[in-house]
Amino acid sequence: MSDKRHARPEGGDDPFIEALARLIIPMGMPPIAARMQGYIMLRPEPVSLDELVAGLKVSKSSASVAARLLERYGILRCYTERGTKRVRYGVTERCAGFLQEQTESIGAMAKLLQGTAAARPDAPAVARLADMGAFYARVHAALAAALSEA
Repeated sequence: MSDKRHARPEGGDDPFIEALARLIIPMGMPPIAARMQGYIMLRPEPVSLDELVAGLKVSKSSASVAARLLERYGILRCYTERGTKRVRYGVTERCAGFLQEQTESIGAMAKLLQGTAAARPDAPAVARLADMGAFYARVHAALAAALSEA
């Protein structure tokens, strides 16, 4: 007799998948792509598009768009099946593409804040803009350093 408290669903309703999605959707990841990332991370082997559609209960078109996005971010890798046109999707060892885009946005924010503070030295909020710009610059530098080691 198995203990149902520790059983994990086979489909896309796994608590890890939903928790991961809740964390990365606010960072700009589309909901289906976020759930797909979690789903594939839990799979021991690459999965087909049809398996993604069935497991996540999404349309084939939505799954295909999400898979291409995750592949662009370097989160998924596309594997071809020998002798067929079918592909399977598996998680990569280094999922840094999405974080790289976030890091670039943080760097752009730092430059905007610092540039605005420098261009408007008499503005009432210049100190706040300069402080925020310095903070974003430190965060950008730390993330860029971590990504260069990955």
